[in-house]
Amino acid sequence: MSSFDEDASQFKVLIAGGSLVGLGLALAFERAGIEYELFEKGEFATQLGASIGIHPHTIRILEQLGVWKDIEKQVVPLQHRNHYDGNGRCFEESHVLVDIHEILQRPIIFMERCKAVEVLHSHVKDRSKLHARTAVVGYEETLQGVIVTTEDGEQHQGHILIGADGIHSNVRKLMADKISVADQALAKEINEAFTSEYNCIFAISQNDPEKQFLPDAMVHNVYYDNYSAVAAAGVHGLVFWFLFVKDSKLSRTPNCPRFTDDEAEATIQRYGRALVGPGYTLKDLWDARVKGTMVPLEEGVIKQWSHSRVVLMGDSVHKSTVNPGLGGNLAYEGIARLTNGLVPLLKENPMPSPEQLTEVFNKYITGQKPRAETVVDLSGQITRYEAQDTWILKFAARHIVPWVSDKLKAKLYASFSRGGPYLEYLPLPAMDADLAKPVQKPTRGISPKLITVMITGGTAALLWHMHNQKRLLSTFSAFMRQGK
Repeated sequence: MSSFDEDASQFKVLIAGGSLVGLGLALAFERAGIEYELFEKGEFATQLGASIGIHPHTIRILEQLGVWKDIEKQVVPLQHRNHYDGNGRCFEESHVLVDIHEILQRPIIFMERCKAVEVLHSHVKDRSKLHARTAVVGYEETLQGVIVTTEDGEQHQGHILIGADGIHSNVRKLMADKISVADQALAKEINEAFTSEYNCIFAISQNDPEKQFLPDAMVHNVYYDNYSAVAAAGVHGLVFWFLFVKDSKLSRTPNCPRFTDDEAEATIQRYGRALVGPGYTLKDLWDARVKGTMVPLEEGVIKQWSHSRVVLMGDSVHKSTVNPGLGGNLAYEGIARLTNGLVPLLKENPMPSPEQLTEVFNKYITGQKPRAETVVDLSGQITRYEAQDTWILKFAARHIVPWVSDKLKAKLYASFSRGGPYLEYLPLPAMDADLAKPVQKPTRGISPKLITVMITGGTAALLWHMHNQKRLLSTFSAFMRQGK
């Protein structure tokens, strides 16, 4: 067993994963004066064709970290959203994004994931703490701390290890291996926690100003049977788009499929003639792509999030389908919840005990897990809603959702967004000063589940949930009366 340097005078956090979550953690710790090291298995900001939707409550955190202005320069805030059926008929023109912006004074945006990573990386002051091409391949725990081994054979010691290394998290696997010594059933449950029923091609394409697929600030959603697509023009000259296709069978980690470029091409050959918006098809977008990738859409929340001095965060512990764009934002809520517990603890006790660290982890989990379960569940229902997985979802999309006012959706979204955590140890923007004041919890209100469904435009997912409970019409009527 490796030995831990007991002379280490400063508490240190080890972070596995250097994408949006890992770098967000790095910035949060740097701003709080907490020592850390970060290990990324690949290069930072690799272009894979991925995009990221950023919501107002995450923008608030990015403002606190001092990075929002550099992101804001690159994006066109989303404003309009049109919904089409498979025949190209627009059955809903929505301006809910404008209403949300007016209420919260912050937009919803879409941008290249690699560009967001570049901005975060550029704001880290001491980049000697960021290690690219340095995957964590093992760790050992001692009474004093944790020692990680990286793929180059080097060892690094700290006091906690955060696994922010995504859906294919090696830290999660290593943690499960440790747990299996005493509880093989739990370890198996952790390794097999995620399922996949839908596959996704995500891509970025050129949006020629002379012949745009869709205008800047516009989103197009199209609904087919067992598949759907969405395109968003969130950056001038680019379109971020997704094709969601229901698979013939349900798979489970670690055996969810991995797709080759040839399989992505074959999928486009099958669905490429489908319209996404007026005058353009999936094949048109594919032919104009900068980069595209096909992946399974894993869904799930693992049962155990931490073990001793190791804790998981982001997609390594809760993974949602991407249709409503809440997954990355949920991860930033996790950053706030964990650091809000750790920062004051370290001010009070610079070298906390394992019991105190466990208490911080438990508080993070208690705050984050219910939100994660709701977002994962409802994101999956929205994926099925947009792919018209059942007759009732198809009926709702055509005949109910368009009649729910944008104002109501925006108000419900605002309630959800305002409930997101912020970094309590950093100054709040002036517009959020009231958040720091204690508030009395309302005795009545709409549940977080209803808010989440409505905010994402997935009202039909709510209807499907109520249908499963055999109280569809009466509950929907009562809900609509409450919202007036």
